[in-house]
Amino acid sequence: MIVKIFKYLCFAIMFLVVSILAFRFYTLNYYPDFASGVIKTDAIHTSYRADTLEGKTWELPDEYDNAGYFFAYQPIYFEKEKTLIITLRYNDSLLEKLKFNGSGEELPLFPSIYENESERVIPTKYEYGYAYGIYSYRRYVFENVSLANYEHLNLSVHLEENYEEAPLSILEIYDSKEPVKNYKLTGDDKKELK
Repeated sequence: MIVKIFKYLCFAIMFLVVSILAFRFYTLNYYPDFASGVIKTDAIHTSYRADTLEGKTWELPDEYDNAGYFFAYQPIYFEKEKTLIITLRYNDSLLEKLKFNGSGEELPLFPSIYENESERVIPTKYEYGYAYGIYSYRRYVFENVSLANYEHLNLSVHLEENYEEAPLSILEIYDSKEPVKNYKLTGDDKKELK
């Protein structure tokens, strides 16, 4: 009897461990719908209504930073509108590391994009989302960005708006040598832009 109980207990523990690992692997590469797609701006909306909106996307050179706290996802660039949209995901364990009391949305993050010592471009807006009790997502919009001016483009994340302290993270998000492809608007994108 004791052997049977021990056997069932072992199977239950193994099942639990495998389930947790499977869930973790699933969430590592999965992005919910709200963490992707287009964010409406005046320029993008105007081009969409004129049926002239053309977006590009590409594989990111760096999808995550060395510490594993920040992940970049789905860059979308609209050349005529000079607008770049990209998702920044972070592990909520970052809140503990920073000894920050509050929710992920309240975490004061100040991202910027730049190349070498060139002028920083700061986002004009963002949308926030949260999923799985693990990750927070911010989808940022950077305007007045001309990719033709860059060979490499970095996304840095700071805790202070003056951008003078060392960044928490730096991710390379664009390499001019890498191929770009057309971005096809989804049904959700079209709803957003109506």
